[in-house]
Amino acid sequence: MTTAKKPRVPRGPNAERRAATRAKIMEAAVRCLAEFGYAATSTPLVAKMARVSRGSLLHQFPTKVDLILGVAQYASNARGLKVREHLAPYPDGANRFLHGVDAVWASLHDPAAIALMEVTIAARSDPDLAERYPEFAGDLDATLHRARVRMAENLGVPERLEEIEAVAHLTRVALNGLAMDSVFIGRESPDAARVLALLKSIRQRLVDSLQSPAPTS
Repeated sequence: MTTAKKPRVPRGPNAERRAATRAKIMEAAVRCLAEFGYAATSTPLVAKMARVSRGSLLHQFPTKVDLILGVAQYASNARGLKVREHLAPYPDGANRFLHGVDAVWASLHDPAAIALMEVTIAARSDPDLAERYPEFAGDLDATLHRARVRMAENLGVPERLEEIEAVAHLTRVALNGLAMDSVFIGRESPDAARVLALLKSIRQRLVDSLQSPAPTS
């Protein structure tokens, strides 16, 4: 007995135009957040920067919070892609884990990362955003957790996941803090190189411990 195939739903020119418009809006919203900050970002300004009508923007994002959460997901995906591109030369395993520090640091210099920081900080003071932001944050944490599970498996030590997660979380928060120096203070911290070196040494010590043979009783 053969199973009937579901009919293919054609995208058509309208769907393609809608996708193209959304992409322009996302890029413009990232630039707006990165250049002007959350408070100055508005649907009219983003529409102007995207060169689309405000009606077209509101059709896809009826409120500012809808727009901001859309750009948060877009920016998060862009950051993830930047990290993966940076790590592409390294095979799964210890080298990829060790170079994760450089990959995360490189991703934090993109406008998408700055936009995401603006959204994260704004969630503390904007009640409408604060109400809906936890769902996005929860999804992001779940994505990061899955990536760390894969890393533990690639290192051959799934039972050491908690240690790998702790080091990955330390890397994330430390580098986010350094990035905020350059974004909000306007200069890169003179301690940046030392912090990166310290984070790498922490990862190296963890890798060394993972590769050490278990003591015999």
